[in-house]
Amino acid sequence: MSLVTTDTTEGVRTITITRADAHNSLNSELRRELRAAFESAAADCSTDVPVADRVRAVVLTADGAAFCTGQDLREQLADMKAGTGQDKVTGEYNPMVKALLSIPVPVIAAVNGPAAGAGWAIAMACDFRIVADTASFKGAFTGVGLASDCGLSRSLADTVGATRALEMLLTDEKIPAAEATDFVTEVVPAGELAERVGGLARRLAAGPTASYREIKALVKDPEAVLAAADREAAAQERLSRTADHREAIEAFLAKRAPQFTGE
Repeated sequence: MSLVTTDTTEGVRTITITRADAHNSLNSELRRELRAAFESAAADCSTDVPVADRVRAVVLTADGAAFCTGQDLREQLADMKAGTGQDKVTGEYNPMVKALLSIPVPVIAAVNGPAAGAGWAIAMACDFRIVADTASFKGAFTGVGLASDCGLSRSLADTVGATRALEMLLTDEKIPAAEATDFVTEVVPAGELAERVGGLARRLAAGPTASYREIKALVKDPEAVLAAADREAAAQERLSRTADHREAIEAFLAKRAPQFTGE
């Protein structure tokens, strides 16, 4: 069963994460499917595609109560025990984000619930973040002894400044939607999210797409985000071998507080 569904209506491509039973956490299958969905959306934006079939705006959202809670920690522990998965950041996460950033038309993240770790990074890679008032954001990296990934260190700092980005990533406190106004576009009542996002998406899809493409290319710097993602991948590789990281994963699954030693 697919973990991602897509639909195109009136020039709007809607990409929906459907792993609600796992809080839309990212396992290998979901990372690959998201990358494919983003690549397909980018290809269907091409001027070579007939106008009637062309994608002119994209919405990314999720089923269930969460938007995306980042890395599937059960998969992470299994990889650690098996000695596998060391290349998942460079082999799966970064290509997924690169594909998202390659979409030339406006991309709206409809954040329906908690966005953590790479889920937050994915939302930050979008052009608009329309957020339900029940949503929240959390780095969730230091809590498992890791650094940020998917270019979040750059996309967040570009949006809120280095000081605020460091505060959020280092303290790792949950940020309710009401306190996220410095990095989201709009906070709306949860029951109005679909209507608000749909209205914006249709408006953008009916607009001057060529103009939107050029403005997006002028304002955004995907290469800088991807360069940050490469640096983050190197940091993740180093940190994945630490005792603190293993302790954090085991503590999470055992539902206890981790005891960090700094090793």
